[in-house]
Amino acid sequence: MKKEKRRFVCQTCGAEYPRWVGKCEVCGSWNSVLEEIGMERFSSKLPKTNPKYNSPIPITQVKSVDTDRISLGFSEIDLLFGGGIVLGSLTLLAGEPGVGKSTLILEFAKKLSSTKKILYISGEESASQIRLRAERIGAISENILISSELIAENIADMIYHEKPNIVFIDSIQTISRNSLQGIAGTITQLRESTQFFLEIAKTTSIPIFLVGHITKEGTIAGPKVLEHIVDVVLYFESDRLNLYRILRSTKNRFGAVGNVTILEMQAKGLIEVKDRDKVFITQGQKERIGSIISAVMEGTRSICVEIQALVARTYLPQARRMGEGLDNRRIILLCAVLEKYLEYKLSECDVFTNLTGGLNFDEPALDLGICAAILSSYLNKKISHSFGILGEVGLSGEVRPIHSINSRIQELNAIGIQKILVPKGNEKEILLEKNINVFKILHISELNSFLFNTGEEIF
Repeated sequence: MKKEKRRFVCQTCGAEYPRWVGKCEVCGSWNSVLEEIGMERFSSKLPKTNPKYNSPIPITQVKSVDTDRISLGFSEIDLLFGGGIVLGSLTLLAGEPGVGKSTLILEFAKKLSSTKKILYISGEESASQIRLRAERIGAISENILISSELIAENIADMIYHEKPNIVFIDSIQTISRNSLQGIAGTITQLRESTQFFLEIAKTTSIPIFLVGHITKEGTIAGPKVLEHIVDVVLYFESDRLNLYRILRSTKNRFGAVGNVTILEMQAKGLIEVKDRDKVFITQGQKERIGSIISAVMEGTRSICVEIQALVARTYLPQARRMGEGLDNRRIILLCAVLEKYLEYKLSECDVFTNLTGGLNFDEPALDLGICAAILSSYLNKKISHSFGILGEVGLSGEVRPIHSINSRIQELNAIGIQKILVPKGNEKEILLEKNINVFKILHISELNSFLFNTGEEIF
């Protein structure tokens, strides 16, 4: 019989200690080390004779099969998964309290309930509370089964007996195993329960969703421990203005990572935002002072963004540099480059920059667009919204090439932009289409002539 083991485990990073310590030596967290009592997981004794295991086979003899997927009813979210949910996969959905995780999985259940049997297990809400939310978003169906079970072994029996097509567990921090003496939510319980559900998902081919809370530091409680176990990790976030919800993929064994899906929280539930460019770009005016359109990359997808700048004379001893959604240090650097190579007295002016729509990006490909917006505001000259600007700016003023140039150009063209200024270093990569005119820039000193003084008047 396995021996009972007494140990002290950091609830932030999972590091183990033989005795209590006030500060974790691994992650530096204070008062995060708690005592846990359980059984030893591993034995130091080697097997005596005739070990039992499945014989390994050459990879050439392994049959290749197409991966079956289940559509969630949201085209953008299906794309986030790489085409839908893979059978037998374990997905972790993490987010801060109140962002709408429970509403999102109930939306999934609503979309799937017409053809699938859904098992919804909630350890945080009663069945009547879930019913109220379901009535609000219209998720009332005989195929949605609700349970408040908190023991992992009992949930396993329920899955084997009910045979649902998909399982939602809200949340993994409320689930515990009978074989462990620690309370629910500790590192050991989280790790063992998640591993237990992974085995169930693989043996039954039933996809399981686990909802996880994030800590005040912005990481999943029991960080990295769960991320290494599950197949897919999704972060559900709200923008700074709390108008939209962003679902971000940070791990996906069955598709690309880094992609995002934008949802809007309304009275009747979450609505998919398919035309993302209208969310982050000001509509109605064809040209504005200090406003430029550019594109950023989120995983494998590009998003068009609007950069705004306001340059005003300062009466303070030191000019201010402020960025909303942009890195302040980057703004200081770009202002210094503009002052040196274009000889404008920006040191006498406050410079404020902003990414519209509450976005937050720190991507070098926005450098040239930020410089153009600052120049437009400083010179009080308009730039048409039918033009896009891409490029990274170096300390010596050179405009450096950027990655995924064709994806950015196609995204800009999709919203009606036909003239785009790009780094000359990307010239050989660009795949031109008939309705796109691309202009190439080598140094920041050329930007002024491209924007305002060229005889062709492209801008």
